[in-house]
Amino acid sequence: MHVRASSWILLLGLCLGYILAAGVPASWGKHDGVLEGVQAVTLLSGGLVAVLAAYQQRGMAVGKIWWVAAMGWLSLLSHELAGHAGLVLPQAQVWLDAGQRLPSGWMPWPALAAAGAYAALLLAGLYWVLRYRLLSRVVVRWWHEAATPWGCVLVGMLALLLAAVAQGQLGLPMPQMPDATRSVMVAMTECWVYAALWWAQWLLLHHMQDWRLSSYLQTMHFSRSSLGERFERRSI
Repeated sequence: MHVRASSWILLLGLCLGYILAAGVPASWGKHDGVLEGVQAVTLLSGGLVAVLAAYQQRGMAVGKIWWVAAMGWLSLLSHELAGHAGLVLPQAQVWLDAGQRLPSGWMPWPALAAAGAYAALLLAGLYWVLRYRLLSRVVVRWWHEAATPWGCVLVGMLALLLAAVAQGQLGLPMPQMPDATRSVMVAMTECWVYAALWWAQWLLLHHMQDWRLSSYLQTMHFSRSSLGERFERRSI
């Protein structure tokens, strides 16, 4: 398995960020903190790159994969909003400061809207994958051409694992540290999950640029008409 040098850089950054998170100001890991801002920018830029790629490859049937990617980025953003919407509401924050809790089974309307958008985007992405046969047209071709960015995938999975460890979900021993430090570590690793996804998309985008050029070269043919010779180009 070929591991790109950029994947090693991602891995090094993840390890350093996880270790140095203890020295980062605790405010960075809070809701609406610096790290959540970095996550939002990464998700929005990833969706923007996917939309631009879909527009650039609009003449290719396989270009539909970028619309699915854009839906994926927006669904991740909706997931983040659904998880934190209750805490950014002024009235909810007042309740929490007073030591009260939200009623059982009650969820603020922004959280409901974000959760609905998350589910809708996932279903729409699944429909496009099935409708345009993107698994056989794109994903299988990535596999055969060894284009899958496995390094980015592994870094993202490792970041998810480290976030689960910091949250104490796996029952693994962790050094005694304040909860604020743990929240910083979790937010830091989530940033690297999104960074790994962003870079994986960028590598695949550049790989599929060659598909567009090769498809034109392979399907270009001459045809005779009364007006002379003309080229006909067809894209996959």
